[in-house]
Amino acid sequence: MTTTVLLVRHGQTESNVEGYYMGWLDEDINQMGYAQARALSARLANQPIDIIYTSPLRRTFNTASVLAEPHKLEPKVLDDLIEIHQGDWEGMHVDKISQGWPEQWRHTRTDPTDFTMPNGESFKEVTERSVRAFYKIVADNPDRQVVLVAHEIVVKVIIVHTLGATNSIYRHFDLSNASLSVIRVAEGKPHLVVLNDTTHLDGIKG
Repeated sequence: MTTTVLLVRHGQTESNVEGYYMGWLDEDINQMGYAQARALSARLANQPIDIIYTSPLRRTFNTASVLAEPHKLEPKVLDDLIEIHQGDWEGMHVDKISQGWPEQWRHTRTDPTDFTMPNGESFKEVTERSVRAFYKIVADNPDRQVVLVAHEIVVKVIIVHTLGATNSIYRHFDLSNASLSVIRVAEGKPHLVVLNDTTHLDGIKG
């Protein structure tokens, strides 16, 4: 049995542009984010997609809803796909974070494997629940193609797990807004097929 999972990071938000950490704060995607979602939706419109899963936050749910339209689907919310809880850093600008927590900031920008957000969630915790959600999706959808719409951290830790690596490589690859990555799971073994594909956004950049 083979399950193909199309992993999508949500479209652009104002905090992405301005440099704020949002975590569980419920921000929508901005005008560019909707344009990105529509571009990806057009790319996937003729592909067979059986179900679309999403984090409960608006930036992911609304991205998923745009992708669902051509397929006449209703996105299915999975709480385990929610963004990492950033504790004291939620709603703060990166400059304020780096100045107020210099050691912790350097830690998360290099190797976040054993990092815990101040009064928030650890990378270990978010990895465990994200990978758990991924395998639940695979188990529930044998021989199907599904879409998973989530956040940068959630998608990246699933990719890191697929590669058989640790989060020490977390900062070694990019994951853009509205990007497409693909994991194919055959006989229980996941393989990364596509990483951070943004060719569908070429016409709307800038």
